[in-house]
Amino acid sequence: MTPSNYRITLTIPAVLSGLVLLSLACGGGDAKEPDNLPTGVAVVENSPSGSVTPRPRRSTSPTPTTSPTPLQVCAPNPDPAPASALQVQEPQTNDRLKFPVHVRGWGSNIGQDARGVFVAIVNEKQQVLQVNKVPPQPREFRVAPIGLEITDFTRPFAIDVVLADVEQDTPYCIWVYQDTDDQGHARGVVQVPIVVQPR
Repeated sequence: MTPSNYRITLTIPAVLSGLVLLSLACGGGDAKEPDNLPTGVAVVENSPSGSVTPRPRRSTSPTPTTSPTPLQVCAPNPDPAPASALQVQEPQTNDRLKFPVHVRGWGSNIGQDARGVFVAIVNEKQQVLQVNKVPPQPREFRVAPIGLEITDFTRPFAIDVVLADVEQDTPYCIWVYQDTDDQGHARGVVQVPIVVQPR
């Protein structure tokens, strides 16, 4: 006989006697033994061997959320424009677009002498691929963005930028700036990194 698997043989009278005692202990004093039951019934009980191993429970863990990594295509901004002077509303940082890329925004004083803004496209090697002189647009029936300083020369601007078709997802940095210094360096710059997808 092994300790893990043993056989207990009880007769019906012994089992019934135990049930009667249990019934009396629980308040059932009128219980009687049933008649005509077979005798010599064997009850077999298998007991588990060894210690009980707890089952691992699947714990719910929160799904990790990935935050987009900012594109590194834009070099450090040489002369950031304050939001009160120049804002680019479209495209947004890290937008995935196809050509033509629509660039639009507002300038606080770009309507003075119709000077407008410059919109340049720069690649990952910091090569300037294209520079566009964009004139100001009429202000009538348009609402300037929050945070922009409103003057008599506050105007919107917009342009569709087109480059040669790209064959794979390609990052670019859009530079929007108000003017240049004597050495030709951009002043008052807003940079927007984007990815252009093939058509």
